[in-house]
Amino acid sequence: MGWTIFLIVMTVLAVILLLPARLKASFGDGKWSVSVYYCFFRIFRKESAEKPKPETPPLPDLNADEPPVYEPVQPTAQPVKPEPVQTTEPAPKPEQLPHQAPASMPEHQAEPAAETIPEKPKKQGRIRRFFERMKPHSLSDVMGLVKDGGASLSASMRFLLRHFHFRKVKLYLAVASDDAYKTSQLYGKICTGAFNLLGQLQCLLDLQVKEFRILADFFNEKTTFRGSLELRVSPAAALLTALILGCKFLVRTIRRFRREDKEAKRREKESAPLPAAGA
Repeated sequence: MGWTIFLIVMTVLAVILLLPARLKASFGDGKWSVSVYYCFFRIFRKESAEKPKPETPPLPDLNADEPPVYEPVQPTAQPVKPEPVQTTEPAPKPEQLPHQAPASMPEHQAEPAAETIPEKPKKQGRIRRFFERMKPHSLSDVMGLVKDGGASLSASMRFLLRHFHFRKVKLYLAVASDDAYKTSQLYGKICTGAFNLLGQLQCLLDLQVKEFRILADFFNEKTTFRGSLELRVSPAAALLTALILGCKFLVRTIRRFRREDKEAKRREKESAPLPAAGA
């Protein structure tokens, strides 16, 4: 019975982790929207807010026969400055000093001074010392962490990109400008770069293009762009990527700390004074 429940739980977890999460994004006419779906349920949605229309004050209703009546503006009264009030308060008394013990007080009646016991430094564990050392204290520490993160990110990103699935990719671009000659030149440059980039991306990623149109619009002066795509990735791939990234980062950081410790010990030995000849 126990093994049956265990197998059912593991099967459900495997299905949950292997079902892809879908991210849908679209942009067009100055508006954009992003939605995230998982197991046919929408868990997140964000879209651009509509621009508010400028408010225009309503026009007054004036009859053609009657002239408009304007109310006279009344002058505002000047504020009256308050007169300073003189108060006669007694001068504050000086603070009384605390009662001091006389110098002739016997020693046995004087209060004994509290003995200060030096605290022993607490021993830190290896894990705590490692995390304390990972905190950047200078620019060199920050640069070391950045280098370790960049080197470990390349391997994890290669693994994650193989599990990115781009579906329903649509792109529509109408190139336009104020001059027909500039429009034709711009259209040729954009077509060359866009189609070359699309070919390279299809070699690296799982990319399925549904619509990819670039046109030259000689009747307008403003370029029009619309695009949308759907990205699918499984939670298992994201968890494995985070695990690979964390392991690579920790390994590289530990190796860097060991190299720094060896170099510090070597510099201490070189800078240590030489023993005397007669010793």
